[in-house]
Amino acid sequence: MTLRRALLLVVGPPMLAVLLALTAWGIAAQQSLRADDAAARLQTALDHRPAEPVLQAAKLLVPGTTAGLALSALQAQVLDLVGQTTQVQQIDARGAEPEGALTRLTVNLRLVGDEAAVMTALIAIERAEPLIFVDALRVTASGPSLTVEMDLSAYAGKVTP
Repeated sequence: MTLRRALLLVVGPPMLAVLLALTAWGIAAQQSLRADDAAARLQTALDHRPAEPVLQAAKLLVPGTTAGLALSALQAQVLDLVGQTTQVQQIDARGAEPEGALTRLTVNLRLVGDEAAVMTALIAIERAEPLIFVDALRVTASGPSLTVEMDLSAYAGKVTP
């Protein structure tokens, strides 16, 4: 056995072990940085989480302790949303029906306006909070203006009749 080969057998395994240890240390450091980044993102998400889920859900419901107050609030909201861009001809409260823990409120709306104004009003209704649903939509044209009749619904919490 030569001296070179003897040194390689004696020094080689410890050098290989050191190289493997340095590689493992580098990978561990990289994974530690990833974990720290993930923990920071999680903490940011927790710091900016929405309000209590019950309170957040309450924003989606029409306020009111009685069916009449809830229907009145719904009508006021609809008028506020569409009255700026179109001419409201009629808005009728159709009633309140209990559906489980909620109460379904229904309203009929008839408005007149040009196509752009009607589309703006419809988009405003669809984006509204508390949530308003367009259950039926009937459109008739007379010249440049459109007459639109909509059956709308929204939900309130459990209300008294």
